[in-house]
Amino acid sequence: MSSPQPTMTTGHEEENKMIELRKITASDYDRYATLVQDERVMRYITEQALTDTETKQRFERILEQQQHDRLGSYLIYTEETWIGIGHMTRSQTQPFEAELGYMLLPDQWGRGYGTAIAERLLQLATEEELQVVTATIDPAHEASRRILIGLGFESTYVGPIDGLPGETLQKILGTTE
Repeated sequence: MSSPQPTMTTGHEEENKMIELRKITASDYDRYATLVQDERVMRYITEQALTDTETKQRFERILEQQQHDRLGSYLIYTEETWIGIGHMTRSQTQPFEAELGYMLLPDQWGRGYGTAIAERLLQLATEEELQVVTATIDPAHEASRRILIGLGFESTYVGPIDGLPGETLQKILGTTE
């Protein structure tokens, strides 16, 4: 396995968005909390903001999971401005599979960053020679669904996930479409 690389960038040609990923560290807790404790951000994720205890528990899990893997969770920057958090989390049971996800600060919504971030995370998955990438969304979140379908994901399940409305989408990598 390759050693962690803290900073990775890519250009998004269509909207000319430069996305930089910086691996999350313990010092990034406040930024993580800013997102997950915002009801607007969490509306389509957990349907409510996380409590302080939930935030701390999830953040510790993130740090633990990515300790020995190049993949994990990243602060997302564009032009040195922090805009959100994204992740490409390797499956614990299927090492060539991972889940993609991201959260943006509300003032960054609608600016084309969702597509640019998903593309950058997919590029990372390809670099890591992953074969399958999944994403779980709230089916009511039409913007996320549109982004993923546009990037070649296909819906594989719609129904309850951990008691919440959910849809799982999947993309097989390394195939020509």
